[in-house]
Amino acid sequence: METKEHWFLQGFLLLAMVIAQGATIKCPSSPLCYKKTESATIYTCEWETSESMKNATYELFYSRSNSAASRTSLGSSRKSYICVQDNTVLNKVLVDIWVVAYMGNGSCQSLNTTVTLSERVKYEAPQRMSMARSSRNLTLSWDNKKDAVIEVKFRRLEETSGTWKTLKKEVKQAMVTLENFQNESVYQLQVRQMSKHVKHPLWSDWTPILDVPTEISNPPEVNWTVEDFNNGTRLLKLTWGTPPYPVSMQVNYNLSLHIWPCLLKRKNFTIVTSTEFSVYVTYSAVSGDIIAFNKVGKSSPTHILVPAKHLTFPCKSWPNDRLIPLKYAHGFMKSCLEWYKSTDGETRPEKVNRSKLNGTVKKKLKHVREKMDDYVRYYYLVHKQTDGKPQSTETCLMYKKEGAPSKAPDHFTAPILNVTTNSAMLHWKPIPVPDQRGFLTHYEVCYTRRSQKNESQIESECLKSFASKTENLVQNLTPGSIYNIHLAGATAAGSGPTTTIQIMTKPLPQSVIGWIIAGIIVSIAILITVCLFIIQRYKKNIFPPIPRPVVVESVNYRARNQSMHEEEVHELQLYDNCSQDPNPEEATVLEVSETYECEDTDEKCLGDSSTPVSDLLSPDYKAQVLRLETPDSSQGEIDCLVTMLMYRNGLVFDMKAYSTEDVGIPL
Repeated sequence: METKEHWFLQGFLLLAMVIAQGATIKCPSSPLCYKKTESATIYTCEWETSESMKNATYELFYSRSNSAASRTSLGSSRKSYICVQDNTVLNKVLVDIWVVAYMGNGSCQSLNTTVTLSERVKYEAPQRMSMARSSRNLTLSWDNKKDAVIEVKFRRLEETSGTWKTLKKEVKQAMVTLENFQNESVYQLQVRQMSKHVKHPLWSDWTPILDVPTEISNPPEVNWTVEDFNNGTRLLKLTWGTPPYPVSMQVNYNLSLHIWPCLLKRKNFTIVTSTEFSVYVTYSAVSGDIIAFNKVGKSSPTHILVPAKHLTFPCKSWPNDRLIPLKYAHGFMKSCLEWYKSTDGETRPEKVNRSKLNGTVKKKLKHVREKMDDYVRYYYLVHKQTDGKPQSTETCLMYKKEGAPSKAPDHFTAPILNVTTNSAMLHWKPIPVPDQRGFLTHYEVCYTRRSQKNESQIESECLKSFASKTENLVQNLTPGSIYNIHLAGATAAGSGPTTTIQIMTKPLPQSVIGWIIAGIIVSIAILITVCLFIIQRYKKNIFPPIPRPVVVESVNYRARNQSMHEEEVHELQLYDNCSQDPNPEEATVLEVSETYECEDTDEKCLGDSSTPVSDLLSPDYKAQVLRLETPDSSQGEIDCLVTMLMYRNGLVFDMKAYSTEDVGIPL
């Protein structure tokens, strides 16, 4: 009894274990076997499995269909696929294929797949897909040189929640064109392909979802700046703007620059993802191109040209006996001499001469100079690399031989002249560099006009303007006059042809003339008023008062000369003799010269006669005689100071003398 119960218990436990193992093992799906190309010799068999079976071991078997032959193992793997080498049985015969999964002590077998492997081809998903948008069309291409059937599903990016549109089409050379795409819209798409050369082809996997941006219609707008270190090296900074959305999606840039003058080849910088770029360059010109590109195409190139750093002053002479510095590398790759014609003074021509530096610079320059032309501007630079950075060690702007300009400055530009009544502002275009034939030292500006007093006489004046300027202000012109203005450029060899223009200054307005006349009149009136005020204020200082001598006429004299009403004294002299003679009558003499005007012509008048004063004065004339007080008698022996009063023609003159010999001489 115990034995039966024991065996029953063991059997129950064993059944429970089997059921538990069967619950944990999940069988894989039926295997899918195929070749990746029609000519492949290796088959791939793959199946689907669950996450819980990741530690399982899989073994692949096959046997001929409808045959009692035993099964044959094709190999085992812990992955969900097995690669099988081609053989005659698998390639030509219909076979059954299955896979068994082992996990622990349990196993599980998949369903059988009956197939002739040579008829099963599954291409890989399209690789390295490229796109190109043009107008409303989208062209897709990928790596597959054989004909195939493709299926494309696409949708607009704004419609991610919507359904896919599909297109199935047979293509050749792995290329297909999709039509009626909206230019300003971004799309998403997936592609798969299938062989059309086998009986049972399989679809490839779908490609990942690909974004299709819009076409780039405008080239990048590039700005550049240069930082000069003043040692022959510059830092070039390029910047450009980001195109607007949706063009800006997945945009990169290809940049090619000619930054090392000693080589003709440009240096390419591909797949630049930012919108700025910096690089060290020499003083030579830098040229290059930049292209914006995305998945569907590229923009037209933008040309970049950074001019050379030309000198603002010429080289007066070539270097003499200057050896190459020790740091120079004699190889053409690391140092060279660059020289060319400076056609416009700024840009570098397409043809640039490069010479390898061998020996001294002097010998190289001597050989180069023999190839230069007279009256042509040249520019040369010596380049080398220092610490991996390009550097220009010598620069020179020169003429082999200078001459006078062969062309006059271009006609005065408009507005030629800001002409006023007495000035004119001149503007002109500079002489082109090829016509300068030397370094311009200055411009000569001359202007002439005919004299208003003598038309045969020509008035002219010349002045010099800096060679760097293209304008000049001519001043001090005569209003309402016609001037001929002549302009010419000059070099150290002389002046070139002139260009001439005629201008007419504006006349003064009538209102201005009236104001000028009024101003002159007012100024004269003010001046006269000021003069009269000054004369009136200082009249006594300027015109002293005339003394009038008091002469008392005698009764007899007045009665005798009643007919005379006016007496005019022309000259009166006073003599004072500082002698010691005490007699005042003998010492002082008063002489009066008179002219009488008679009221009656019949009477006898005195004229131009000298009459003693005693006859004219009253009897007490001695008290009326003008006399000077003599100094004290104690000083009689010393010459006294004499004051002489002279009355002549209505004026009194005051004179001083130190001796009597000085007195008495009439003025």
